[in-house]
Formats: sequence, C-alpha cells, structure tokens
Amino acid sequence: MADSVDVEIKIEFDGRELDRQLSATESEVMQDHRKKMLLYIDRAWAGWQYKGIPPDRQGRSGEAWTGYEQTTEGIREIIIENEARSYGKNPRPYSGYVKRSGATVEEYKVVYQKLLQSFVPALIEDLESEIARNLDTPGPAKKVRRNKTSTQRTINIEG
Repeated sequence: MADSVDVEIKIEFDGRELDRQLSATESEVMQDHRKKMLLYIDRAWAGWQYKGIPPDRQGRSGEAWTGYEQTTEGIREIIIENEARSYGKNPRPYSGYVKRSGATVEEYKVVYQKLLQSFVPALIEDLESEIARNLDTPGPAKKVRRNKTSTQRTINIEG
C-alpha cells in the first residue's frame, strides 16, 4: 500500500434556509438514525476470514466505526468514520482498503451504497417530518468550525 486511508462517510443536508439550529427532537432524529447506521455497519462488517492473523489482532477495523452529528446551523450532517490502525511500529490507517475475498470493491464502498439506498431516505423523511412539526420553534444560532478531513465520501441531500 502506497497510501493510508481513513474512511469518513458524510450524510448531509443543506439546512441554511431553516435559519436556526435543530431542536432537541430534531437532533434526536439524527442521533437515532446515526445509531441505526452504526448498528447496520457493525452487523455487516463481520464474517471476515483472517488467514495467518492471531485472534488478538482480528476485528480492529470493525471496532473502529464511530459517528457523530453536526446539527447547529448550515449544513447538518451525520459523520461516520473508521480510523482503524494497523499493528506494528508505524501504525497506518487501513479500513479504506478492506475487501471481501474475491471482491473487486472495497467494503466501505458497499457500506456507503447501503446507507444511501436503505437509510438515507428514512432519515430524510423523519427529519423533514420533525422539522415541519417544529417549524415555528426558534433556537439560538451557533457558529461551527469547518471540518478538516483528508479522504472522505460526501452525500449532499437537499429536501
């Protein structure tokens, strides 16, 4: 491997017209969907064949999936990351290279497509519904710093 790859999947929507941060219940919708996505990833990122790798060095990339939300203002997003590092003297990120035996595509791309097809439509529907319920709820605006990342996958969702 010439380069190292961390995986970052962003599921975002442009909420600049909302003119406020998300309410507590709207944020909960995003949190609930993030948890569902991570649960799916946990179940899907299994069944690996570890030939010649000791048991205490197996499963690192599966355990490394984490996620959080940015819900204050502007672009609202769910960020799902995997920053698993290899063993050795110079640990390097590797989850972006993981493939199933015989597969031609990295597994994170399979996960990304499943999130797009199966999870994002429900997220949009639930979030739009909750925002409509709370449309007249004012909330204080907050400034957020721009996320600085290296390798990433981004989905832009406009409602």
